[in-house]
Amino acid sequence: MVEILDTTLREGEQTPHVTFTIPEKLEIATLLDEFGVDIIEAGHPRVSKDICEAVKNIANQGYNASVLAHCRSLQEDIDLALSCDVDWVGIFFCVSNKRIEQHFRKNIENIQAQIAKTIEYAKDHGLKVRYTPEDTARTEYSTLIPVLKSAIDAGADRISIADTVGAMTPLTMYNFIKKIQSDLDIPLHVHCHNDLGMATANALAAYEAGVRLIDVTVNGLGERVGITSLSELCVSLQSLYHVNNNWKFELLLDLAQKVSEFSGLPIPTNAPVVGDHAFIHNAGLHVAAVLHNPEFYEVFPAELIGKKRTFILDKMASSQTIKQKLEEIGINARDDQVTTILTHAKSREKGVISDEEIYRLLSLGQPNSIMFQ
Repeated sequence: MVEILDTTLREGEQTPHVTFTIPEKLEIATLLDEFGVDIIEAGHPRVSKDICEAVKNIANQGYNASVLAHCRSLQEDIDLALSCDVDWVGIFFCVSNKRIEQHFRKNIENIQAQIAKTIEYAKDHGLKVRYTPEDTARTEYSTLIPVLKSAIDAGADRISIADTVGAMTPLTMYNFIKKIQSDLDIPLHVHCHNDLGMATANALAAYEAGVRLIDVTVNGLGERVGITSLSELCVSLQSLYHVNNNWKFELLLDLAQKVSEFSGLPIPTNAPVVGDHAFIHNAGLHVAAVLHNPEFYEVFPAELIGKKRTFILDKMASSQTIKQKLEEIGINARDDQVTTILTHAKSREKGVISDEEIYRLLSLGQPNSIMFQ
């Protein structure tokens, strides 16, 4: 069993140049709840008045998902989260030696006491608590474990392991989670940044090591280059690990497109799962195999997320690709027609053969109702 926390509305809004209005946040949160995430991280109420209002609105929608507010290790942040009616608070405080010495200029004993006091206050007021030591992956282990044990003693329900700068590899992540589990008896979360392109791989390694929950965002949005992508992670869990959480995969495209629209960031055409190219097959050998059985070149079926596989014609095409394309546009292909199109395709150094070119090459009038897919 693995849970999903979606933080599009908090981490996602830290993406450079990305902000969401309150109505946009409510629309995204509703889709996330329908998809089936377990926790929606609605925002950091202390940041601004509109974020505080959004968190409160989301928390009062009656979603199946729990709602979490992001908080510093301060009583005033907990009080504001309480006023928003959230279920959870995510308390964060980095305890790496370098950060303590150069940024906070406090001693570790005082920081540890402050974290414990804030957790106790939140628990005393009926909140569930997860504590995240920012930059967990690079924090000295001899400092980290005593702080985490203190947080647990204070009442923390979960501990989140943060790879804040994306510095881990799958193997180091797996071993790190296993090591922490050997020292702590508490459900672990993981939050993986994508600075080196390994966020999803590291999240899956953490899952293999036994983490209880994984943080994601729609389209992998987040600070700098983002974090683990919701669609990549959930489809990987279903396809590779046979995790069945009753997620509504058919909503992944709607989520991706809606967040793209609201954020102003286009979905890359080659994005895994939700990109336009995800189920476009090109090379002749690939097309022939896919027509026989899509599993030969698809790790999961297009139908899972409501997409359709398509084929394009260029110099990589085979005669079988051309026959398939002609059938799609309503032409019962003769061998000589296939040869004509194939010869033309192979003569092109660049570019895709369009529907207009096909009709012109075959001297056919193109019906207005037919579009070349």
